[in-house]
Amino acid sequence: MLWPQRSSRCFTFCLSTLSSSFEKFATNFQCHLQQRQLPLIGQYVRFSQYTYTKNNNHKQQQFRTILTSTYRNNAKQTTMSEQVKYLETPDKSETDKKIYKTLLLSNGLHALIVSDPSPVPHDGFTSSDSSDGMGETEEAGDAESSNESSNESTSSSSGTGQSDSDSDSEVGDEKLAACAIMIDYGSFAEPRNYQGLAHFLEHMIFMGSEKYPEENIFDAHIKKCGGFTNALTDSEDTLFYFEVAEKHLDSSLDYFTALMKHPLMKQEAMQRERCSVDSEFQQIVQEDETRRDQLLASLATDGYPHGTFAWGNLKTLKDNVDDTVLHKLLHEIRRDHYAANRMYLCLQARLPIEELETLVLRHFGDIPSNDVSAPDLSKFNYRNAFRPEFHEHAFFVKPVENVCKVELTWVLPSVRKYYRSKPDQFLSFLLGYEGKGSLCAYLRRRLWALELVAGIDDNGFDLNSMYSLFNVCIYLTDEGFKHIDDVLAATFAYVKVIAHADPKDLRVIYEEQQGIEATGFRFQPQRPAMDNVQDLVINSKYFPPKDVLTGKELYYEYNEADLLELIGHLNEFKFNLMFTARSYENVVYDKREDWFGTEYASIPMPAKWQQLWQDSDSDSKPMPDLFLPEPNRFVAQDFTIFWHQNGRPEIPEAPKKLLQNDVCELWFRPDDKYELPEAFMTFYFISPLQRKSPKNDAMCALYEELVKFHVSEDLYPATSAGFSYTFSVGEKGLNLQVRGYNEKLHLLVEGIAQAMVTVESTLNEDILQTFVKDQRKSYFNTLIKPRQLNRDVRLCVVEHMRWLMIDKYKSLNEITLQDLQEFARQLPKELYVQGLVQGNYTKESAHNVMNTLLTRLGCKAIQDRSYVEDRTVQLPQGAHYIRCHALNEQDTNTVITNYYQIGPNTVRLECMLDLLMMFVEEPLFDQLRTKEQLGYHVGATVRMNYGIAGYSIVVNSQETNTTASHVDKRIEHFRNSMMQMIEEMAAEEYEHIKDSLIKLKMVADMALSSEVNRNWSEILNEEYMFDRRRQQIEVLRTLEKGEIVSFLLHNELDNLRKVSVQVIGHQPKTTAEDQAKTKTKKAIIESKEDTAEQHDDDEDEAEDEDGDVEMDMDDQVDEELFQMLANKLNVTFLPPDGEASTILDIAEFKSKLSLFPKPTISLDEKKRPALIEDALMNT
Repeated sequence: MLWPQRSSRCFTFCLSTLSSSFEKFATNFQCHLQQRQLPLIGQYVRFSQYTYTKNNNHKQQQFRTILTSTYRNNAKQTTMSEQVKYLETPDKSETDKKIYKTLLLSNGLHALIVSDPSPVPHDGFTSSDSSDGMGETEEAGDAESSNESSNESTSSSSGTGQSDSDSDSEVGDEKLAACAIMIDYGSFAEPRNYQGLAHFLEHMIFMGSEKYPEENIFDAHIKKCGGFTNALTDSEDTLFYFEVAEKHLDSSLDYFTALMKHPLMKQEAMQRERCSVDSEFQQIVQEDETRRDQLLASLATDGYPHGTFAWGNLKTLKDNVDDTVLHKLLHEIRRDHYAANRMYLCLQARLPIEELETLVLRHFGDIPSNDVSAPDLSKFNYRNAFRPEFHEHAFFVKPVENVCKVELTWVLPSVRKYYRSKPDQFLSFLLGYEGKGSLCAYLRRRLWALELVAGIDDNGFDLNSMYSLFNVCIYLTDEGFKHIDDVLAATFAYVKVIAHADPKDLRVIYEEQQGIEATGFRFQPQRPAMDNVQDLVINSKYFPPKDVLTGKELYYEYNEADLLELIGHLNEFKFNLMFTARSYENVVYDKREDWFGTEYASIPMPAKWQQLWQDSDSDSKPMPDLFLPEPNRFVAQDFTIFWHQNGRPEIPEAPKKLLQNDVCELWFRPDDKYELPEAFMTFYFISPLQRKSPKNDAMCALYEELVKFHVSEDLYPATSAGFSYTFSVGEKGLNLQVRGYNEKLHLLVEGIAQAMVTVESTLNEDILQTFVKDQRKSYFNTLIKPRQLNRDVRLCVVEHMRWLMIDKYKSLNEITLQDLQEFARQLPKELYVQGLVQGNYTKESAHNVMNTLLTRLGCKAIQDRSYVEDRTVQLPQGAHYIRCHALNEQDTNTVITNYYQIGPNTVRLECMLDLLMMFVEEPLFDQLRTKEQLGYHVGATVRMNYGIAGYSIVVNSQETNTTASHVDKRIEHFRNSMMQMIEEMAAEEYEHIKDSLIKLKMVADMALSSEVNRNWSEILNEEYMFDRRRQQIEVLRTLEKGEIVSFLLHNELDNLRKVSVQVIGHQPKTTAEDQAKTKTKKAIIESKEDTAEQHDDDEDEAEDEDGDVEMDMDDQVDEELFQMLANKLNVTFLPPDGEASTILDIAEFKSKLSLFPKPTISLDEKKRPALIEDALMNT
């Protein structure tokens, strides 16, 4: 497959605009601090007078005078005129209904404006209203990735608007506006004696402006108006972006551009933001991909800009740094480089294109410009970008995770100039291909590798104006590592297959891909405005205006010269060869990279590998199994839209149940909204086997991987033809989702179903051992991440039937070939299949797919349903703690999750919790992160576990910063202030925030995928409330502040059920002097008295310094020790300290507790108690 984008060089952990009914509300960390709201002075009214002409070819460029507005109070009217140069209008897809215009302002700013012609609801965009109070929003909940699935839901809710304006809007009417601005300045241009300064500057920009001097004000305003904001720093660019309810776009632009024009960046704010930058660095310091990039940066030729440490930390920004000098330098760089002539803007909303243009002129037309140009990187020759050892030596890197891979990295010229023919992407397709004849298939058949990715990563370190890094990464099995010479020989041979191929054959394959990409662009789904503006603003810099939309998407033309030029580079034995493994033969890791501490070694390129390359040029050892891709049988030809064909009939909003019996249920909804020839098919294969033991759960994970392995070669062509599929382990079975052009979509379902029943016959001891070792690595790499371990422990405490991942990890050693064969035989025999088919499909075809699926599986009804019932443990009243140390002794990160269980969910409770999170998000972030600097990531999230509601507050700190017990106390102190905060909230502010949430519930699904995900959540959780958003809106309109205060009071006095899950980081092995500094720093933080704390804190606990024995490590290193560590890996829960109620054994703790009854949600809200207190009294 093509190389997926890593985030290793981009300082962001991002977001998406969400609208699912199960997307609860959460805060999350951003790359800058959040801001607080100030009221606006008044409103703007927009007037425009213009003339505009251009010819049909969009070639003629004209000028236009825009007269912009005045304040609504008319006390003083001011007008200004601006000259605008119109650039070519971007080419777009025939299905894209948006209107585009590209402008060049007189100050040099490039602007792309996007008008979405979707109907605006009755209460849509108006001039921005002035309103006081704190506004809250959210980015997606606990965004940690995991190999483990859970039916727990987290939600994200925010919105905007005045409460008296909602009555005429319907669910799905609303859309968010979005703005992105990219500065032509990044880490490559920062002074080498202040590494990380570009990233630091990005943080400091948000610390107030001359017009709005309060820190955090922009972010607070955005949140109040139902939006989200973030920023990232890359090698050549810095990107700022936000989304907001459309009616508040004008005022939000005013706050935003005030930061761009005259940011304060006060010297006293520097210390807080340096700590934030350092905390951000500490969170990624153990990531192997990021460490690899920094190691390559350390090999940069002296004087080349990519040799910097772009993240920055306290060492680069504080130690031996004169704050006065640094403060002055920040302002100088901002003045020189954050100028209009270095800015690219993209703005999207459902406003007329003329009105968007007026907004651009008003807010961006007076940003100062200058004559300072971006650094000229053309003087740096790509051939000399890295020192000779980069390709003359072989590198061996010791990873943090249990991973084994080999990477070949070629330095190519910057491929941006080849964008019309895209030879780099075509070569990525050939080398990353996984179908028959491919390098990946060759290695998989021999069990030498299970994954291969190839191409140029789309981040600034790998792709910039100087060079491009073309990478082939092969994830090796243990057997593959033993046959590394054979793996390299096959890799070299496949490069030669491409190099020696007839250009005519290459052109045939190219043209097939060209057609696939053109079809994909033609039927491209809509995306949320915020995602769109981020991509388009980057494209605006690197592509001509006419190609802004198509530049990344289309293979415009076949250019044989471009292709042969890049093939010539790959056909040179001049690449970086890097092995990432715990050990290799007699290699000693005798070097250490400066910033991440990565241990590595390098040796002159062995002669045997040079000889392998030379041998691959001869025909003496041909490899007939390696050949170019064959014609793709999955290329779609029929794009009929069935809804059009059937006369555009009225279709109910909710999916319809076509079938239900003791083996399956099938839901179906044809598409009548998006009018694209695509469909989704989603199935959940529920089995009683998985939950019976940790061993069964582990075998289910092995079965999933084996099925994917079995179909990978046959189905990979589908993934390169516009289809996709996921097959993953769920809580009680396996999830399958396929999507793509409806014509051949059923072939993917049939292929996977067939593999589910035949995979057992393909098993042998070699396959078993290969996949057991791979699964062990997967579990290990998850467990050593503190956030993942924290999540695993929390869910195991809360859910009735769930096994700790560490128990599944241990059980892998017990699995025999006979065990796995029997499991694979039995699993398809007894299932309950939930299914949803939605999109451009017919009812008859949906029936046929389910019938074929059941026939292939041959499954019967589940006899014992006790293992497939989802139940949640009712936590005891009071506070309980469960603590363990992080499993990586080098990881300083401490993650504290305080989870508060409420009880059975109702729509009313769900809405109250959503509102509560909106109320507390910004104050929580401001207090715990900004003021107290407890950690970079601070968040609050609504959680649903099998219909049982609760919420959590999470802080990701570092053990070098403070203790877990101190963080817990600060969380509790903040939580105990929430009721007073809401009680004292002005009625106007309460209504504004409530209306913000209502607005977000009305946001339209931008694509079929969003609607499918909402519907599937209802089916998966067996609640079937497909109109959840409508019901939530109805409830929200009736919610009064007093009800929420009453709920909080009752819950605190009579229903407080808290469990604090604490995964505690380690102190690094440092000098006595560093240890003394750390001790002093922690003492200062924890000695801050909190005069507002009025309650007895029974949860207080001192940090246990003795630790546990989960790592059981001595001072030796090398593979033997690592294997010993892996075999003895354990999670040991720490003993109680003081009076705290501490959980030492999860199973024993849960055995004494009751289970909540399986919840049912009545569709009739009138039958529910008016107050949640009444509901809880009856449970």
